[in-house]
Amino acid sequence: MPASPFHRILTGWDASPAARTALTTAMSLADGRGVVIARAVLTPPQHIETGGEQERDLGAQRRWLQEEFENTLRTSPTHGARVRLEWGESPDIADDLCTYAVRHGCDLVVIGRHGSDSRLRIAGVGPVARDLSSRTSLPVLLVSGPRNRET
Repeated sequence: MPASPFHRILTGWDASPAARTALTTAMSLADGRGVVIARAVLTPPQHIETGGEQERDLGAQRRWLQEEFENTLRTSPTHGARVRLEWGESPDIADDLCTYAVRHGCDLVVIGRHGSDSRLRIAGVGPVARDLSSRTSLPVLLVSGPRNRET
C-alpha cells in the first residue's frame, strides 16, 4: 500500500458528529506516519459582561471539548497517527484554521460539513466549511457526519 501524501493534517474540533467524522477521517489519511492536529477554536461569548464570567465560560467549553476529544480517541482507531488537540480563540473560526494551517505547514485540512443556515444545509456545507474552502489554497476535504434519519 502506498504511503499517504499527507503528513500534517488539520481538522476543526467542536465535538459535533461531523467533527468526529473529520477527525477519524484525518487519522486514517495520516497513514501512521503523519500528525493530525485537531484545532478547537473558542469564540468568546458576547452575552457575558465581566471578564471573570467570560473566562469561566471559556474554561467550561475547553474542559468539555477536551473530554470529548479524549473520548473520541479512546473509541476510534488512530491508525498509528500522532494526534493532538490545539486551542485557538477567535470570533472567525475559518480565519483561525486557515492561518494555523499555513503557519504550521499543514498539507491538508479536513473539516466536517454542518451548519445552522438552512440554505447552506441544503447544499451540505456550513458557514465555516464554506469560508475555509474559499480562503485557502490548501486542499480541503469536506466530510459528512453520520446521517440524521429524521431529515
